[in-house]
Amino acid sequence: MARSVDWTLWGMLLTAAALELGGDLALKWWAETDRWLGMGAGLLLYSVSLILFAILLRRAELAVIFALWVGVSAGLLALAGWLLFGETLSFRHVVGILVVLGGVVLLGA
Repeated sequence: MARSVDWTLWGMLLTAAALELGGDLALKWWAETDRWLGMGAGLLLYSVSLILFAILLRRAELAVIFALWVGVSAGLLALAGWLLFGETLSFRHVVGILVVLGGVVLLGA
């Protein structure tokens, strides 16, 4: 029997990961430019992301939610660092991201 997908859970998880990504990018911007708006935005986005994470813990297991959140965020951060800040994204990095995202798919199934 096939399990149904909890789209609300996935939506909240992706929103939390996107907010964390925004927080990371804002803090990176603050670190490079010393503009305090980046620090404030980063802390605000992290706070909302953690609130969503806490709500997610009511709906699923800690290990699964944390692994999915970190996996999605790590993949997105590597891509964002490459696109926005010119950071290195080698073949090895791409393979690592794909392995992590494969784990995310297996955990979420």
